[in-house]
Amino acid sequence: MNCIVFFPSTNYLDDILPLIFELKKANLISSIVFITTKKKWFYYIKQNVVLCDGITAVGGKLTYLNKYKNRYINLLYNVIVLRKYFCNKILTFEAKIGIQEGSRLISKTLLFNQKYWNGKRVLSKTRNWPNELNFSFLEYTRSVVGRKESIDETTKGYDAILYTHSPEEYEQGLDAKLITNAKIIQVGYTRVMKEWTSFVDKNMEKYVSREVTIPCFFFPLAVTGVWMSGERCPTGREKLVKCLKVFKKYNNEILTVFKPHHKTDVNEFNEILETVNYTNYVISYLYPVMLIKIAKFTFVCSPSTLVWEAYYNGCTTVEYADYDERCNLALKGKTVHTGCVDYFINRDMDKLEQVAEMLISNNKDVKRIHKRHEEKIPMPNIQEIIMNFRDFVL
Repeated sequence: MNCIVFFPSTNYLDDILPLIFELKKANLISSIVFITTKKKWFYYIKQNVVLCDGITAVGGKLTYLNKYKNRYINLLYNVIVLRKYFCNKILTFEAKIGIQEGSRLISKTLLFNQKYWNGKRVLSKTRNWPNELNFSFLEYTRSVVGRKESIDETTKGYDAILYTHSPEEYEQGLDAKLITNAKIIQVGYTRVMKEWTSFVDKNMEKYVSREVTIPCFFFPLAVTGVWMSGERCPTGREKLVKCLKVFKKYNNEILTVFKPHHKTDVNEFNEILETVNYTNYVISYLYPVMLIKIAKFTFVCSPSTLVWEAYYNGCTTVEYADYDERCNLALKGKTVHTGCVDYFINRDMDKLEQVAEMLISNNKDVKRIHKRHEEKIPMPNIQEIIMNFRDFVL
């Protein structure tokens, strides 16, 4: 069956691509096209060589809509990109609800394929992190914007919906009731699916050796402004400057590997590095897990689900926090990354200096009490997933 994947940004592609690997191996899909709705996301993905090569590995093609400024040329171009919908049954994955909103062409094309070719639409609502993080992020959000009245989440027009957790757990994390007539498929933690992890492990040394040397530590970036509208706390830029001044002392001892978020203003970040006079670093767009696996530790100073990825993969995690005081009270002085941070440093630069010295110069290892990750997040049952899709698409 022909397959088209719509995605708005790279983090959604991270979640869906491992599933595509499994469906391809099971011969449930053939021709695959990955379409992003914006030119900037297309070029951002192009920088991530691992994701691009992953798309190639499954015989896929990457493209984008709205290439031209001229309205009529642009419409013709979009029709050409979407042409398979008019003559084939298509299995469509939408990595975000409402991706067709604002585009009558996409909306009508998807409906046409469903009605006349019996095409199938699948919405991905995967959240590749433990449900306890959902609760923490929910408390964080509520402390800033207030507690809104619970509203039922109604999803229409899809043939199936993908969840990481069970629908009941999803409702708890969302604090709302789900209403849909679509088939529910629980896919679990997609980023550990066998075919994808095999691809990553097989190619890891080739990719990493091109740009990263060890020892190194991994520093995922976020926005340089506030993380959430309405926050009353230091900006991302202010926290970055403070933390970089601490790690600058170790520029001769360890390489810093920065990984921009798709919302990171890289030009502004480069200005910050120049201001601090930071050296011995690389800005990498490699797949984060590859960088995590070779890093001495992972450090963040803004909320990031990559903290969970690092923790899951056995990498020491360090967070410097300076939350909005309302968030700090709601979380009772604890991290928003519940259960995933080895060293949580709350507004204490002296402690950050001590932890940096301990991990970099003294080579101290974390004595972590490991828990079964299967207890934190559902693992994928590939056989069951394939059976669900086989019944669904054939």
